[in-house]
Amino acid sequence: MPRLHRWSAPLTLATAACLLAPATLFAFATQNGAPPPARTADVVEQWFGHTVHDPYRWMEGDNNAEFQRWLDAQGQYTRGKLDALPTLQRWQQVLARVDGTTVIHRGQRYAGGKLFFIRQGADGSGTLMVRDADGTERALLDPATIQGDGGHASITLFVPSPDGSKVAVNVDHGGSEVTRLEVLDVKTGKPTGDAVEPVWGEFGAEWLPDGSGFEYTAMAPPAQRTGGDPVQDMRARLHKLGTSVSQDPILLRAGEGEGVNASFAMPSRTFPVISFPAGSRWALGQSLGAQADQRYCVAPQADAMKPGATWHCIADLDDHVQSAAIHGDTLYLMSTHARSNGEVLALDLSHPDASIAQARSVLPLQGDDMVAGTSLYDTEQMAPARDALYVKVSRNGIDDIRRVDYRTGKVDAVPMPLSGVASLFFADTDQDGFLLELRGWTTPPKSWRYEPADHTLHSLGQDEASPADYGMVEATETEVVSADGTHVPLTILHRKDAALDGSHRAIVFAYGSYGISVLPSFKPTRLEWVKQGNIFAYVHIRGGGEKGEAWHQAGRGPNKHKGVEDFVAAVQRLSDLGYSRPQRTALISGSAGGLVVGGAIVQDPGKFGAAVCMVGELNPIRLLHARNGANQIVEMGDPRKASDFPWMLAMDPYQQIKPHTAYPAVLLSVGLNDNRVSTWQTGKFAARLRTADTSGRPVWIRTDANGGHGMQTSLGAEAAEFADIYAFLDAQLPVQ
Repeated sequence: MPRLHRWSAPLTLATAACLLAPATLFAFATQNGAPPPARTADVVEQWFGHTVHDPYRWMEGDNNAEFQRWLDAQGQYTRGKLDALPTLQRWQQVLARVDGTTVIHRGQRYAGGKLFFIRQGADGSGTLMVRDADGTERALLDPATIQGDGGHASITLFVPSPDGSKVAVNVDHGGSEVTRLEVLDVKTGKPTGDAVEPVWGEFGAEWLPDGSGFEYTAMAPPAQRTGGDPVQDMRARLHKLGTSVSQDPILLRAGEGEGVNASFAMPSRTFPVISFPAGSRWALGQSLGAQADQRYCVAPQADAMKPGATWHCIADLDDHVQSAAIHGDTLYLMSTHARSNGEVLALDLSHPDASIAQARSVLPLQGDDMVAGTSLYDTEQMAPARDALYVKVSRNGIDDIRRVDYRTGKVDAVPMPLSGVASLFFADTDQDGFLLELRGWTTPPKSWRYEPADHTLHSLGQDEASPADYGMVEATETEVVSADGTHVPLTILHRKDAALDGSHRAIVFAYGSYGISVLPSFKPTRLEWVKQGNIFAYVHIRGGGEKGEAWHQAGRGPNKHKGVEDFVAAVQRLSDLGYSRPQRTALISGSAGGLVVGGAIVQDPGKFGAAVCMVGELNPIRLLHARNGANQIVEMGDPRKASDFPWMLAMDPYQQIKPHTAYPAVLLSVGLNDNRVSTWQTGKFAARLRTADTSGRPVWIRTDANGGHGMQTSLGAEAAEFADIYAFLDAQLPVQ
């Protein structure tokens, strides 16, 4: 174990201020014309030969009353500063007008001849709707009608039963993503009395083929969570309708203890899920995590419904399988092991001791053809329908769908109604065809259902209308040459009449983690920034999946700095093309993207004018002391290992802040109910940056008491946040 040395700094005026109540702390800061101060108590540690100083360690931990007082005061201070910005009211009016006329349909699924979907308008996070076979639409669940502690309710996920008579709905409060999963009767809209909780909001009901019950991934009781982390030690349980939840058996479990299955053991940080595809005798067991590659095992469905089943594991992490699906006796796997851009393999499970080594390729792909990977929007790579396997394939950023006939193996390309990116692509094993949504940077989404009987995509009649005219905006695709000579794709949204004289303010967005691709999306809140004469650009940095798994690996772990270099190079590219100038350009990212925007702030502070970091990961060497931290190890490294710690330290934005340095203006935002990234990461980063900065530019923290990680943000809340961001950038980015 590394040697630890700790001591605390003496009590200072800042220390005394932080011990006050939020209102007093806010008044203290206002009188001094500065943000609420933070005390320092330096913790010094030796890790694998590196001396690490951590003056704001005291901010860490859940239920930290002193930090919460400080953070509340930060939010009050920042709110006052934002409200005083000269362009805020104008942006609020512009974005509220756009937001108020937008209606989104999302999450469409067919079951039993009915179409289920979420309808979302300006207010709220969306109402669960159903369209009956006669075309009549009605509301099944409006979250605004649900009472409960913890803030507004929102639907994180819903799954209809195979016959469409019931629907299991996950509902959280305040954006926490900790949900109650409840079954509704579709005919009446009333609860059936079947409900389980707590369930993490990403995991819905996995219905049994006959609809008699469902598997669900339950969160562990608080006392059984490793390190108190709410997303560790989950277990897959089976609920039969009409029975007591207390009788629900544990089928699989992450970690140790009751329910662990020796044939399919998994670390506490992973998530067990079991699906029961219709028309097959096999169940598919999955050990999932925040990484591209996953583990997959199979067992007979009758056995998998009982504790202690013997699982036959087919794919481990080093097989680089990113998704799997079953039809009949065939297991389909999407692997990047032999081909970075992915290949689809098929394995006959009826053979004794079937292994991935026996799998055969079933989808010929050439050149730049890529099995489209994970994106920031809902999609599947492989969609197993009743009639065929459908696969999303991308070439040069344009998607098409390939149909693999189960019986003959024949591969056909599905005729597409227009060029675009499929942001929703979904099929079900007991339905023919698939659902598809196509969208572009300036094109609103259009939704379709493919009917194999007539080989045609039919409109769902739910096309999103543009809330304003964006005919003056266009997207230009180009490339950035990064520091090491790598060519990185860059999308630039600009007015068609934009003068290339460097006069425009610009925002550059990047993400670069988990192999997630930043794909075209129609975002009126972004387009309004462009419509007003500004630039909004997306740089597809390494660490994402835009160029396959090799692109992901090129910006992952010890290569994270390459994603930062790509991000910063985009600023200069905009300048070289005449769209903007570095001092007029801001960087924006969030969540795991905090590593690249935070990395840019501390590594190249003079190469851009401002930065915005939303719910950001900013202190990775303390990963295992944060909520949802252990789940990130595969992507971000393990700070307990001598092999990982040095490069994790090098990519840690908080640790790389340098004293006596002029930093750009920074706006950080947090949701106080965030269970994915602990808010103390933002607090520590802001406090240390202020102490080190010599520029005098603001470092503000925007807080949202009714928000979490932003997964269920209402259109109104998104508009309000971007009004704050644009007003902040108007004030910080010069026009000359």
